[in-house]
Amino acid sequence: MKIDPVWKQLVTESFLKTAIRTPSQFNLPPSSIRFALEQMCRLFPQNKEVSLRPLRLAGLRAEEIKPNNEATQLILYIHGGAFFLGSLNTHRAFLSDIVARTQMQLIHIDYPLAPEQPFPEALDALFDVYNILLDQGIQAKDIILAGDSCGANLAVALALKIRDQELPQASGLMLLSPFLDLTLTSESLRYNRKHDALLSIETLETGIDYYVPKSMDKADPAISPLFADLTGLPPTLIQVGSKEILLDDAQRFKAKAEQSNVKVSFKLYTGMWHDFQLFTAWFDEAKRALADLAEFAHELDQD
Repeated sequence: MKIDPVWKQLVTESFLKTAIRTPSQFNLPPSSIRFALEQMCRLFPQNKEVSLRPLRLAGLRAEEIKPNNEATQLILYIHGGAFFLGSLNTHRAFLSDIVARTQMQLIHIDYPLAPEQPFPEALDALFDVYNILLDQGIQAKDIILAGDSCGANLAVALALKIRDQELPQASGLMLLSPFLDLTLTSESLRYNRKHDALLSIETLETGIDYYVPKSMDKADPAISPLFADLTGLPPTLIQVGSKEILLDDAQRFKAKAEQSNVKVSFKLYTGMWHDFQLFTAWFDEAKRALADLAEFAHELDQD
């Protein structure tokens, strides 16, 4: 039986607000929220057209997801979760869809989470992973940095650190529902507060409190890449939903990147909430976002 798309979206938004957003507004321990999130993500079907292999890079657990055909490009993916949530398990189904659609190899990193390991532990670990990939003979032109939410933050911060350390730069950035301003000055935090089905301001505030050392300024460019000099970043894809509380993070970053002569592809998806891309199996807008991501990645492969 085919379900009306509008009804399906309303039901899903109601479920997410009840199961994820509302509980996140209470001061629950990270372990409890992590467990609940992993259980919910079991609902997402994993794509059977790819192969998975566990591995370790720079001492971190990681997962290699490969298509059946030989891949020429590598996506280095950094999951979201407000710096204290998310894992290989929460994003595996979505990333398997990315690999099936792009026919590119993907490496997903289980990077250090706060509060156990606050800034700069995650960024330093990801920088070590990038160096190892280069040492293994993978060319920077064949690496795409990607991430959702705080993972997009870390992807930009990683690209900036690669630039500052004068290493070969990755071929592109793919930023999904990016969280880029930890000072929380984006207006959409207020006007989309009731509309975003997944993410609450309280979750962001908790993540910031866990991630940022008390001695550091939340506007530090390594913590809030929106305030960085973006000169020299590679071509960048930005995807965001119109109902996201982080909508303005994406829009402000687009404007600043373009001012720095970064080639930007900006995609806005009507009626979608934070990290809607993870719902590829259920919504046409999420399927379109996946197609847009694949198109962008293939364009990088041709350059």
